[in-house]
Amino acid sequence: MKRVPLEVKKRDVKKKGLLNSYRRQGLIPAVAYGAGVKEATPIVLNRKNFLRILREEGANVIFDLTLEGKSYPAILKEIQKDPVSDVILHMDFQLVDLNKPVYTTVPVETTGTAKGEKIGGLLDQTLYELEVEALPLDLPEKVVVDVSDLDIHDVIFVKDLNVSDKVKVLTPPDTVVVSVVTPSREEITVTEAPAEGEEAAGEEKKEEAKAETAEKG
Repeated sequence: MKRVPLEVKKRDVKKKGLLNSYRRQGLIPAVAYGAGVKEATPIVLNRKNFLRILREEGANVIFDLTLEGKSYPAILKEIQKDPVSDVILHMDFQLVDLNKPVYTTVPVETTGTAKGEKIGGLLDQTLYELEVEALPLDLPEKVVVDVSDLDIHDVIFVKDLNVSDKVKVLTPPDTVVVSVVTPSREEITVTEAPAEGEEAAGEEKKEEAKAETAEKG
């Protein structure tokens, strides 16, 4: 994993109503816990800086949290978002010892177009996160699966994934990651069922909602 510096400040939790005040100031409330601290520490961080890191580096990195002149390596464990606006409301950071293994999950992504898709099959990805354990700096940012050679009825299992020997995979090895299946009659019916006008209207509403959110942001 990459290491990315991130400046944070302690957050006052004694006064009520401060969470919304922090958010109006362009700050994200968070908490840091784990190695190096005796108890969970409430913190805040700059929203624009964090969103830039997400855009450029992604969320699966080692964050070097700088707090009161000290640096604490951490991984992001949870992001809480508003279900309507998708705005980040709160985050949890787990402080880690770089010399001790940690448990976490990493995203599983596919690349390529399966051979089976070209003759009418459907790519079915059933596993999107892989449970792993490793030293923080040995953790992969993601696991990429090339599906180009998959024909109809072919399957890729967890045991088939290309993962470093430094990483212990905790997800059962016979778990299905992705396969190419033959579409059933029900799937074909569902695909053909939506009227063209209704489908277009639905997509237009989604885009309008995204645009309104972007303008507010």
